[in-house]
This record gives sequence, C-alpha cells and structure tokens, in this order.
Amino acid sequence: MFGNVTLVLIPIGIYISQAMGFDKTLGFYMIFLGSFSGFNVGWANAGVLGLAQTIAQLPMFSGISVRIFFHIVNFLLSYGFVLLYYNQIKNDPTKSLNYEVGMSPSEYMGNPEIKGLDDTKLSTAQIISLLSVFAGIGVVIVGSLTSKWGPNQLSAVFLVVAFVIGLANRLGFNGMADSFIKGCSALVPAAFIVGFSNAIMVLLNQGMVLDTIVNALSQPIQRMGAVAGANMMLVANIIINFFISSGSGQATTVMPIMTPVADLTGITRQVAVQAFQFGDGFTNVIIPTVGTLMGGLGFAGISYGKHLKKVLPLILVQLALSFVAITVLQSIGWTGL
Repeated sequence: MFGNVTLVLIPIGIYISQAMGFDKTLGFYMIFLGSFSGFNVGWANAGVLGLAQTIAQLPMFSGISVRIFFHIVNFLLSYGFVLLYYNQIKNDPTKSLNYEVGMSPSEYMGNPEIKGLDDTKLSTAQIISLLSVFAGIGVVIVGSLTSKWGPNQLSAVFLVVAFVIGLANRLGFNGMADSFIKGCSALVPAAFIVGFSNAIMVLLNQGMVLDTIVNALSQPIQRMGAVAGANMMLVANIIINFFISSGSGQATTVMPIMTPVADLTGITRQVAVQAFQFGDGFTNVIIPTVGTLMGGLGFAGISYGKHLKKVLPLILVQLALSFVAITVLQSIGWTGL
C-alpha cells in the first residue's frame, strides 16, 4: 500500500529539489527510492511479507533480525545512489536526466517561480495548509496500517485535505474547483500511464496466463538441490514480478505453489518467503507495469529508457547480493524461528 502512497509524495519531493536548485529527477529519486528502499525488503510489511508468511504457515514477521539487516543494507545502497546522482548533477548539470541537447541549466535546474523567496515568511494560511498535508499523510499511514485502506479511502482523505486548504486560503467553492482542475491537469499523463500498466496485469490475470507461468517456473525447482532450488526460486519470482507487480497479488499467486515445492526440495519455508520478497521487491524499481514508477517518471518528466539506464547498476548490485544472501541462508538452514 505504501507504494501507492509514494505517488502522492513524489510531487513534493520534486518541488523541494527544484527549490534547492536541482532537477525534477533528483526529487523523484529522493522520494521513490527512499520509500522503496524500505518497502522492497520491509521487515514489517503486513500486506506483502506478512501475507507470504501466513500462506507459508510461518509466524508473521518471524526472522525479523535478519530482515532488518537486509533493510539497512538496502537503504545504504539506495541512499548512496541518490547521493551519487546529486553530486553528478551538482558538478555537471548536463548529467541530469532532464537535460536535452541545447538546453540551458535554467530550463531544467531549479524553478524560476520560487527564486528570490529566501526571506519570505509563511502566512497563517500557508501554515494551516502545511499542517493539513502532514495530518493527511499521518491519517493515511495509520489507516493503511490498521484498517488496510485502499485507493478509495486514500482519495477521500486527500480530498478533505484539499478542501481544508481551499478554505484556509479563502479560494471559495469556484476557486477550489478551478484549482483542483488545474492540479488534475498535471496528473493526467501519469494517470493514463498507471491505468495502462494496471490493465496489462488485469488481462494476464483474467486470461489465466499467470497461473500457467507460475506452474512452468516451479517445475525446474523440484529437480534441483536445496541451494540451487532456492536460487531458482528467486529467479522465478523475479520473472513473475514482471507480470504481477502487486506484492500481495504475487504472494497470493506464488506462495501456495512455492511452499510445497520448498518442502519437497528441502528448502526451508523461511528461505522460500525471502526468495519471494527479494524477487518481488527489487525489480519494482524497473518494471514498466508498476504504476507508481511510471506515474513518478511522468511527474519527473523523464523517459523510462533514461531511468532504466541510470538505475540498472543499482538493481544489479541488489540482485547479486540477494543471490548471495539466499545461498548463505539456505546453506545454514535458516528457519527464522
């Protein structure tokens, strides 16, 4: 669920980045990679890890100490990537993913509309607006964790936030409607991208294509040893994630098949869950069917190809470390209990 909430926060990150004199891409990476560095290997993610462990008949959030270690390593890798990009565009603005041949730095670095505002103080209306946004985010986090809120509830919260901001700034009902429509116009490209991405997953699911793919990928695992099979299980989940970008959806589809396969081949169930989490998590940053990614790229104004070329080294390092971790965990018979 927090993957979806990230899409709401990306414009804020972009605005902050531009206020500091940098490009939209840095703002996108600050929010997107910051969120997914925890979400991808989340040690307390009830909707993904908790669901997978429940299906595998393991205590929810068991093996937490090992997963916290994975989380720290993943965060440091993501943080290092963002810091490296920051230094690159600081030293050479043409390294920006927003740069096109012939552009001057003022066209893609910073935001002319917010220059010269260093001494500006926040008005009462602006303070109320900021507090409303923070309160809305807090409500969303609590609701997502305690009540498993979906898009309808999240949309309702932010609609209330928008209404409060409109009243605080004395826009009136007509002014609020005009501002809302103007704001929506910037989201239309991202909304279409998210819609098309989700449509692909729906077609594959309704056409019964996904079950066939999962079954075919599970067959070779049964003929391998425990360590090789665990690594093949990671490969299978990486492939499946290209078709099922939803973590909970992939857990529901994969774990009922992978759990008995793990038992037959001597793979511990905890390792099977970890192979699922690694396979589902890291590739979310490059899969074009992930609505949050494609929508965020739309906000940042960069192409998928540019993003893929830039972030691919990070993903390859994360996946390489995943295979090492799975090999070690299965070799020691990790049960996480």
